[in-house]
This record gives sequence, C-alpha cells and structure tokens, in this order.
Amino acid sequence: MERIEVFHREELAKRLAGELMSADSSSGLFVTGPRRTGKSTFIREDLIPELSKAYGTQIVYADLWEDKSANPGHVIVQAIKSELLKFDGFILRAAKGVGLDKIKVGGLEMSIDHIGFGKGETLTKALTLLAAASKKSITLIIDEAQHSQVSEEGREALYALKAARDALNASTGPGFRMLATGSSSDKLASLVEDKDQAFYHAPLVELPTLDVDYLKWYRNSQAFEPKPSIEAMVRGFDACNHRPEPLRKVFQALRLASKLAAETIDVYFLQKMDEALANAKSNFYQQLNGLEPLDAAVLKVMAMEGKKFVPYSKASNMSYQAFIFASTGVPPDEITQSAVQTALERLRSEKFVWKAGRGAYLIEDTQHTAWILDAVQQERDEFDRAKRELQAIAAAAVVPKSGVAGSDTKP
Repeated sequence: MERIEVFHREELAKRLAGELMSADSSSGLFVTGPRRTGKSTFIREDLIPELSKAYGTQIVYADLWEDKSANPGHVIVQAIKSELLKFDGFILRAAKGVGLDKIKVGGLEMSIDHIGFGKGETLTKALTLLAAASKKSITLIIDEAQHSQVSEEGREALYALKAARDALNASTGPGFRMLATGSSSDKLASLVEDKDQAFYHAPLVELPTLDVDYLKWYRNSQAFEPKPSIEAMVRGFDACNHRPEPLRKVFQALRLASKLAAETIDVYFLQKMDEALANAKSNFYQQLNGLEPLDAAVLKVMAMEGKKFVPYSKASNMSYQAFIFASTGVPPDEITQSAVQTALERLRSEKFVWKAGRGAYLIEDTQHTAWILDAVQQERDEFDRAKRELQAIAAAAVVPKSGVAGSDTKP
C-alpha cells in the first residue's frame, strides 16, 4: 500500500504559531478557512509540530467535526482528560499543589472523572494541573469551533475556557493560548462579534488557501506523462475554490486515460475539471429541486440575506411566498411561524443548514450558498413578478373601514 504524501507549509506554520503565541493573541485566535481546503491537515501536520518544537507548549487538540453526533462540550472535556491521562505517573504529586486531592487514573482515586463545567472540577483546575504535569504552557486547539454552539454544554465549555484563559495567563500562571478554527467565516465570526459570546472581540483571521506551490508539489509527485501545465492547473484549482479533492479525482482519470497528447493535455484537463464541477453542481440542484417548496424557499432567502437572515420576519415570509408562487404557479396559503420552524429543522437534519443554539441559522457549505445564489439569479424575474402579484393580492384584500372604496352613497 502506497503511503499518503502530505504537502507541508512550514513557513505558514511558523507565521501562524508566532501570531498565536504573541501578546496580541492572548485572548484567543480564531482562524477561518473553507472546508476541504486542507485546513485540518495543516494544523495536524505542520502547526502542532511547530508549536511543540519552537515553543515547547503542551497541545490539547479537540476536533468538534470528527463525530458530529457527539456533544461538543464533552469532546472538549474529553480532549483535556486524554492529555491528563498521559501524565498519570506525575499527576498524584502535582495534584495537591493545585488543590485537587482525588483524581481517578489507572485505578488510583483521583477526580479526573469529575472534570467539567458547572460542577465537579473546573477546566481551570484541570488545565492548571496539566501545565504542572507537563511543565509547559498550554495551547488548546479547537477544530470547527463553531460547532460548540449547537449545545448548551458547548457554549458553557467556551465560558469555562475563558475563565481558564484568564487564570492561566495571570502573572503567576503557566500561560495559555487557544486557537479556534472554522470552515465558515460567518459561523466563526459569530463567536467573536456577539457581545454575549465568551471570546467576544478575539481576533479573527483568514487562513491562506493552498496555492501554486501546492500545485507544483502535486504535479511533481505524479509519475505519468504528459501532465497538465501549471497554468492550466491554476485555472482549474481556482474554479474549484482551491479544494484538492476535485483536482485529485481529475488526475486519477488522467492516470488511467490512454493516448493523451502533450499538445492537448491542458484542454483535456480543464474539460475534466469543468465536468467534475458541473456534476457536483447538478447533483446539488437535484437535491435542491427535490425539497419541499417551503424548504427550498427558505434556503434561497437564507442565501440572499446571509447573516441578516431573520426567519420569521414579514419580509422573509413574503419572499418565501414569492419563491413558492414562482416555482409552483399557485399563490401559497398563509405560511405560519410553525411551518417555517419545521422547514428549518428539516433542512438542519438533512445537513443543508447549521443552527447555533441561540437560534441563528446559516447555510452549511459556502459552496452551496454560491450555487443557490446562481439559481436565484436565474429565476429573479419570476420571483419579482410573483412578489408584485402577491403584494397586489394583499392590498386588494384590505377593506377600508368607512364603507366601500369608490361608493357614491351620500351620508
């Protein structure tokens, strides 16, 4: 079995590690990058080794996307426990120094099973103990951190981590840094722009996507000939939003193809890239067109409004009706708040939308948002016509309070 090669970004890892460890990031650093663009691979293969080597910090890594059915708060706590268990030989000696007398590790009576938030041993104590056991500062990395908002325990965990941050970064503390990543800038921004969030005002930066250096590395790793030019690969990679998966699938097709000529390989490559993207887009449109009319209308309004989306407003309701009218040709019955709520829950269960625990809704995949907006643009004229007709119907249904409009009857 051939070993999977990894493209390393050492210079980017050094820059990001330096930024994370700077005083400007002491409140936490939030990093966004589109899904399936190599973000998690970069963190595991480049950033974590750089942090460990250059800064000698103890890493705690929690991936909230690995098991989406798991409670994100519990995932964070379990990641801390797992690191503590690596130091079970030292932990007994360190425990009394930080006020923990009972820890349960390897049959020894200790309170590690009671680590949590709101009760038992606090995350502050647990992380302080981990720092004492490792004799290092602590760096917590939470991958897909926006998923913390889907449960009350996840939100509580962020507040518990804020308390731990303040305590460990005190003048006598061992030091603490937190890096939170997310595949949607809108979702991650909600964690730092909302004054009710634990990490309000923490810095949010965008992770650079894979670029021409990656393409050169990948091209050189391929043993077949002829291969597409770098120029063609750049065009194709831009079209698929810098996601390696479509590129790899097309290269697999090239490796298995026969009678490819050097003078036509670029055209063939770009044709295959276009086909791959068209197929993905077509498959998504099939799913979109297969939705209930209200579900599809809600998705379209979400795409149009973005972070301004208000699911139960009069304006949103009118837009739902217009999209349904435009697609079915029949003016819909009144759309109740309950019906909209049910539609949103169906979309969430089918992984079309993401819901924060506080009621915010966003489309799950930014690529899907772009494709929905393309569909909206194509049916814009029909939508506008349907909206005007619905407004006219609503206006005609309003009866003046002082008799019939236009009556010649004298008082």
